[in-house]
Amino acid sequence: MRLEDLMERAAQYDENLARDIKDYVHGRKYGLVYEASKPEFVRMWKKPVVRGDIVNILPPRGVMEDTKNEDDPSEIVYKVIAISEGVATLRNEKTGETVTASVDDIVALARFDKPIYAGLKEIGRVERGGDKPYHVVINGENYHALQTLVYAYQGQVDCIYIDPPYNTGATDWKYNNNYVGKDDKYRHSKWLTFMEDRLRLAKKLLNPKDSVLIVTIDEKEYLRLGLLLEQLFPEARIQMVSTLTNSRGVARENGFARVDEYIYIVQFGDSSVSRLPLSDEWRVNIKEDKRVTHLRWSMLIRSGSHFLRSDSVNQFYPVFINNDGKSIHSVGEPYYGDNRNEIIPPKGTFAVWPLRKDGNEGNWQISNTNLRKLIASGFVMLGRLSKGTVPIYYLKKGEIAKVYNGTYKICGHRADGSIISETEVRSLVTGTQWRIGSHDASIGGTSLLKGIFGASPFTYPKSLYAVHDTLRFFVNDKPNALVIDFFGGSGTTLHAVNLLNAEDQGHRKCILVTNNEISEDEEISLTAQGLRPTDQKWDDLGIARYVTWPRTVCSIEGHDIKRKPLKGNYGCPIETYQGYDGYIVDPETGKKKRKKLFEKVKKPFYPELADHKMSDGFEENAIFFDLEYLEPSVVSADLAFDRIAPILWLAGGCKGEILQRQKGYVIGETYVLQVFSDLMRGLLGDYRIIMSSEQNNSGKPLDENGMKKVAESAVSSTITFVNGIKKRADYHFGEYIENHYLNTFVDLVKKDQNLQWLTDK
Repeated sequence: MRLEDLMERAAQYDENLARDIKDYVHGRKYGLVYEASKPEFVRMWKKPVVRGDIVNILPPRGVMEDTKNEDDPSEIVYKVIAISEGVATLRNEKTGETVTASVDDIVALARFDKPIYAGLKEIGRVERGGDKPYHVVINGENYHALQTLVYAYQGQVDCIYIDPPYNTGATDWKYNNNYVGKDDKYRHSKWLTFMEDRLRLAKKLLNPKDSVLIVTIDEKEYLRLGLLLEQLFPEARIQMVSTLTNSRGVARENGFARVDEYIYIVQFGDSSVSRLPLSDEWRVNIKEDKRVTHLRWSMLIRSGSHFLRSDSVNQFYPVFINNDGKSIHSVGEPYYGDNRNEIIPPKGTFAVWPLRKDGNEGNWQISNTNLRKLIASGFVMLGRLSKGTVPIYYLKKGEIAKVYNGTYKICGHRADGSIISETEVRSLVTGTQWRIGSHDASIGGTSLLKGIFGASPFTYPKSLYAVHDTLRFFVNDKPNALVIDFFGGSGTTLHAVNLLNAEDQGHRKCILVTNNEISEDEEISLTAQGLRPTDQKWDDLGIARYVTWPRTVCSIEGHDIKRKPLKGNYGCPIETYQGYDGYIVDPETGKKKRKKLFEKVKKPFYPELADHKMSDGFEENAIFFDLEYLEPSVVSADLAFDRIAPILWLAGGCKGEILQRQKGYVIGETYVLQVFSDLMRGLLGDYRIIMSSEQNNSGKPLDENGMKKVAESAVSSTITFVNGIKKRADYHFGEYIENHYLNTFVDLVKKDQNLQWLTDK
């Protein structure tokens, strides 16, 4: 008890000190033990600075910050105690000393252990998906964006896929606004603090009954990440996959070249890995499943009884095959003559007749008319060309029925036009070693970005197909899945979700969060030019605006950044060796010998996607938001409706139009309840804060009349809202709102002494 009393006394003196003492006393004694870093700050560059804000003083334009000098003004946290004529009076939060600085030279800070008011400002959109839900790209600090998403989607997310900073020691990620280098002795602790804060919010988003968290990492932090995941998600099932990322290898000083990385799979509730049609590359250490059944292809030539030509004269006709033996040209008419050789095949073809092995003329199992119909439907398949002929197979009625009822799902077509079912390429659950050529980042990542941007504007982009395949194991059977990636980077995850939707006409939705950071070299260059993150040129070079959103638009619309059609298709052509039957000449005898030969060819890794041209784009919708930081008083005064409405739209499923005050309350039923509850929350919660002598924008406490005006404004908004609903065609819903929620609203007001007077109106 004495210790608790001591911590309470410490809290009265210094809240941060009290928290540190508590963390030390209740610190972990086993498992992953590390020194938690100080609370993170994020700079709110575009937020107007007001009294009460905590801030940094920026160095003069053209001067870089000295991030290693704690006495540098840009590294010191100040509190704004007064603002007058563009000059702010600041108090050092450590020493208590006061200084002054121009408002233009200070930037407001948000500390992660303090609440913020988030808003969303629409920057752009692309619409090609009709009534499909919108994908969302949010430019902002992901911790605060996650808080916003928790408000909208707590416990509703099907899949979270993230590719966080790997903490390699290079200046590739920031903490507390500073790049973290390999010489930083606390870089592992900083990274763990950074990850833990965000993973705790991710846990709130995931559906505990059926969802998955997917995290990629390399050898630098995989051990610490594994322990962190075990501690944060004790209820989950966790596996680690080793996967190819660069077939050529990334050099490691005095060590082996790295060709792979790791994927942690964290599954919750009933989450399971789907059985998928997978190519041979996936069969590492996997036994063949003997229980798998296949489409049964029958020989077109009749066997058993009634197999002679004379038994069915109408079913003796030629099938003309193209000379390469890979496709059917046409089907001839029944032949009733005595010399079938008098039938001249079309140019570039040869005729296949129903001839038995003994040389006798037989008959086909179906008529030529029916055969043509089956060919058109993909139910006829050719065997291998041998000795001038090709065996022909077809699907009987029973097998065709299994295709139509979904027993055998079609996943592609052969060169001869015949269907390929999933069972024929073996639906299976793969092992934990993935050496898949298409997962090479240079093939499905860098090359793809070069096709869009002309050069790769992003370092080490993930392969599109690596993300596509990983997601497919968990959302293949969820056509309406919600996928979130809060380390959005170049936008690969959203691109992969669009590819999944294109395969099965799904309505999966992806939300990307990324910041607008620039590289360290760009930061040095732009700073030397006297620029800051508030300037447009700086903003335009950030990841979100320069890479993530342009890629999203270009891939959906099917063009590059110069609006020229994208080249290629999504089949992912890769170089491989293809075997064929051929001949070699024996140098001693000069005679030809039959032998299996191989040639280097480019073929689609995903033949089922080869018909999807990149220039076709995707039938999808997407919208781009900036995350903004709002003043509590502005929110409470109902002056930030245009920034709050997109958050309510998110909660409603990202469908339809975003509610705009100037257009009237024309909104969908999916989020109308959320809007209404927010209006009530504003009146009964945030307004109460103002009425408790909080200061308004002018810096003066609100008097009684001011309080009443604020409250009356909220009541008026509520009435306008209800009246707007009543004007809709579905009046019964408005009626429900009015009858159910207005009564609840009045009851709540009556219970609040500060607001009781409102019930008289």
